[in-house]
Amino acid sequence: MRAREAAEADAELLLGWRNDPRTRQSSRSTAVVTLAEHLGWLRGVLADEERLLLVVDHEDAPVGTVRFDRRDGDGWEVSITLAPESRGRGLSGAVLAEGERAARERLGVRVVLAAVHQDNTASAKLFERAGYAEAAPAVSGFRQLRKTLG
Repeated sequence: MRAREAAEADAELLLGWRNDPRTRQSSRSTAVVTLAEHLGWLRGVLADEERLLLVVDHEDAPVGTVRFDRRDGDGWEVSITLAPESRGRGLSGAVLAEGERAARERLGVRVVLAAVHQDNTASAKLFERAGYAEAAPAVSGFRQLRKTLG
């Protein structure tokens, strides 16, 4: 696994993953996103020093993305998306770990927060296996998890 910073050239790839029905089902925003909307969002993320968007490659092919968004205090919220064709291959833990490694190295991230949709048992298990623990009561149908990186 190798994480690289996303670039505008990744826009169509990332949009396809974002608009996948299973991805939308687990997202805060479930609407389909247009290319124009996505490009505006992506350009904003890439220009924002309080955000880090990574594409994770495995065997020279992109298999997922991990994003870190600065929150109050020292916390960074993590979001992870696997490419639809990468699901079911046991890659999510390695993708998350590589994203955490890269965020720690590039930004000095130490505290990571995750909001997991209460119906998304696969994501809940992923974060629990990765060492995340309940941090606060669920909010708007999302479990609040936290991990301190070593």
